[in-house]
Amino acid sequence: MTRQREEIFGTIMGQSRHMTAEEIYDAVRLRMPGIARATVYRNLGLMERDGQVRRVRIAGAPDRFDRTLTPHEHIICPRCGALEDMPAPWLRGRLEQELGRPVEEIELNVRALCSCCARQTQ
Repeated sequence: MTRQREEIFGTIMGQSRHMTAEEIYDAVRLRMPGIARATVYRNLGLMERDGQVRRVRIAGAPDRFDRTLTPHEHIICPRCGALEDMPAPWLRGRLEQELGRPVEEIELNVRALCSCCARQTQ
């Protein structure tokens, strides 16, 4: 693994939130001022391909990168834009039962208040 890729990977693993490619670039650039934006974007694509990170696609917003590879879905907060993991271990089995065939992959984004915004409304 190249030094640049190690820095990018370490940045993602060191954050609990789901960062955009631009946020990752800005964070890595603090430690490696000479790194090119294209290097970060290319490495993120390779890391996704190699199963090191998961890309989370959100309509109308930049993709984010997830360090958690175990099956889970996401909650997108319509108020603040936060992205939270949502474990749903029952979902695959239920879908396969309904469809009558195996499900290869699930990409589900649920729009609901994040835990922080939900606490503020109580």
